[in-house]
Amino acid sequence: MTDPADLAHDVLLKVAAFVKSLPASQLADLATGAAALTLVPRGGRTAPTRPAASAKPLSRPVAEIEQMLSEIGTRAAAVQYLNDERLTVPQLRELAKVLGVALPSKATKESVTNRIVDSVVGRRLDSAAIDRMVTR
Repeated sequence: MTDPADLAHDVLLKVAAFVKSLPASQLADLATGAAALTLVPRGGRTAPTRPAASAKPLSRPVAEIEQMLSEIGTRAAAVQYLNDERLTVPQLRELAKVLGVALPSKATKESVTNRIVDSVVGRRLDSAAIDRMVTR
């Protein structure tokens, strides 16, 4: 393994050679701080990361949405209810997280809505249908 001081020396020589080849205007920008040198991985520049979009708060409390979903009698009506709430994908993801609904990372708005409905409404309806069949 190479000594860190030797590595630093080699790097400084390469930086000096690079800086020496810059035009005067770019050197002036570096000197004033208007420009900066940036370390770029060998494979090239990476795409800039977007800051995570903060989700707007839900239009209603989660408990109220969950209560409403538990009272709805069909999957289609539950989907319509969630669509009428005009929740964004981040809001739907937050709702799913609070309700304990697992989602794939690249789920679309429609698939997130369907998973929430299946989890909250669908299981209840399936359970009720099974109970009716058993009692016959």
